[in-house]
Order: sequence, then structure tokens, then C-alpha cells
Amino acid sequence: MRRTLSRSLSLLIGLGMIFIGLRFLLAPRLGAEGFGIFLPPTDTQYAFHYAKGIRDVFSGLLLALFAGLGYDRPLAWVLLLGALIPSVDLAIVRAQPTASLALELPHLIAIGLLLPLAASLFTTAHPASPVGVQRPEQLTRQRS
Repeated sequence: MRRTLSRSLSLLIGLGMIFIGLRFLLAPRLGAEGFGIFLPPTDTQYAFHYAKGIRDVFSGLLLALFAGLGYDRPLAWVLLLGALIPSVDLAIVRAQPTASLALELPHLIAIGLLLPLAASLFTTAHPASPVGVQRPEQLTRQRS
């Protein structure tokens, strides 16, 4: 039950990351405002936005793939190490003159989700087999 919930939440976070990344790639100004950064109206330099967008799409795909295939340990490591990203993002938003709790909250929530999910997956009793792959003891039991 706990493993299923952890995987499901990880999958949702991954899909959310893909959405955020696509927003940065397809609507960079809107993506920046959702992140907590407000650009001058005349600024049309979006190199940072595209770099952030592809990073988020990649991270989201990785989370969704590992969650979907049931790779609990790799998923736990990606969640744990991935918590660095919203931590640094939070520092970036806090350094802005427009910083506020409302703009910092999404990053705090991300940190608050990633760390417990990683801990949950690290503490599951038995690492799960990937979907469709049977462990040797499962194969032995089925033949008997």
C-alpha cells in the first residue's frame, strides 16, 4: 500500500514536472512568473527558460519512468537528489525583490514532498521488481 502510494505520488510529481518544463519551453514568460521571477516587459531573452524547461521535462520523464516501471530504489535516489533542485530554486526566488511566501510556497511544497517520498521508498521492506519481471524465487514457486 505505502509503495503504491509513493509510486503514484512520484508519477504525479513527474507529470507535473513535465507540465512545468513544457510551460517554460512553450510560454517562457508565463513559466518564469509561475516560478516566481518577473521579467521586464521588454526582455525577450529566454535562454535560461529553455534550459530550465528541458531540465524539468527530463526530470519529470525520469520520475514518471521509474515510478511507472516500479524501480523503487532508483526512484528513491532521484527523489532524494532531485530535492536539490527546488532547494536551489527556492534560494533563487528568495533572492528576488518580489519574493514572498506565496512565490516560495511551490518550492517548499516540492521539497516537502520529495524528501518523505524518497524516505518511504528507501524504507520499503523489499525492493520491487520492475513491472513484468519476476524474481527467481517467484519463478521457482510457480513451477512447483
